[in-house]
Formats: sequence, structure tokens, C-alpha cells
Amino acid sequence: MPVPSHLTGGVDTKVANLVEAAVALDPAEFCSHQILDRVPWLFDDRAAYIDWKQSLAEALDVDPYAICIVGSAATGVSLSPTKEFTLFHERSDIDVAVISSHHFDLAWRTIRDLSLQPNLLSNTMRTKIAKHRSGLIFDGCIATDSILSKLEYGPAWKDALLRAGKNPPVIGHPVKARLYRDFESLRAYQLKSARYAREELE
Repeated sequence: MPVPSHLTGGVDTKVANLVEAAVALDPAEFCSHQILDRVPWLFDDRAAYIDWKQSLAEALDVDPYAICIVGSAATGVSLSPTKEFTLFHERSDIDVAVISSHHFDLAWRTIRDLSLQPNLLSNTMRTKIAKHRSGLIFDGCIATDSILSKLEYGPAWKDALLRAGKNPPVIGHPVKARLYRDFESLRAYQLKSARYAREELE
């Protein structure tokens, strides 16, 4: 598949370079340089990014370096072929990865307990719990945005994410968090996406 035309003409040079890197670099190298250890595309500089993370980290009760913006807010373009490599736009979410074994274990216990009493759950929540049991938890990932209301720390995190969305430069973009048990789980999850995107772009 050729690089999508809307990513090669008349767009930010950084975005065009990112798409080229997705094809040229080994997926592991691409993840390190373009996703996990970079200043997100949305931010002007590292200082602004660190300040934003510091504020969110305090509210989530995690270390600032346990927070990483991923997705199109980080790269400038969605790496998902199913989204046709859409450019970051005014309706895009801010996808935040939070690494915390403590919060992950608390969420895992909640999901386990909820799965033992399915009759008390709505059909929608049963589906979300089943999705976690069948794949996400195995990957060391919890989509907190889908089960936040059921978590002990849910109210505090919901408030923190809402307030983070009011801090520049993410104003106007919903902030959503995925929780990872460790950094290895985050890297593996992003690596899978990078490989998929490269296969589609080659």
C-alpha cells in the first residue's frame, strides 16, 4: 500500500517524515524514537510536555515519567490503518498511557470480581469486562475509559482527566487513559500497532 496521498501533499513536514519513518525504520526503533520517547506532536517543546504531565501525574497519584502520550496526539497522525491514517484534528482524543502496577492490580481485582457477578452488570458493561478478560488484561493493558465508573479510584481519575483536558495545549480534546502494568506491556502494545501500520504502508 502506498503512503496515503493526504499524508504526502500539503501537510506538516513532521507528519510526512513520520509516515516515511514508519516504513523505513524497524518497528522497535520506530516505537522508541517516534512514540515512547518523544515530545508529542501537539506540544511546542519538552518543557511544556513535562509540565502538563506533572500536573496530571499529581492528580492520578503516579510518577510523571509513568505517563506517556501516544496515538495521533503524539505522532500527528493515527497509525491505525482502520482509521485510514487520519491526521490529528479538532475532534481527536488525547490518548494517555499510564504505567502503574499498583493501579493495574486494583483494576484487575475489580474486573475479576465483576466477572463473578454478571447479573448485576448492564449488557454494555458485561461486554467491556469480557473484552478485558479475553485480551486486554493478557496484554497488560486496561482501558480505564471504559470501566472507570467501576474502579475505586475512578472518580479521582475522571476528575483528573477532565482537568487535564483544560490545560494547554490540549484544550478542547478529551483526555482518555489506558493503564499498563509495566513499561514492557506498553512497548509491546505499541510495537504491535507499529508493525501493523508498516505492513499496510509497505
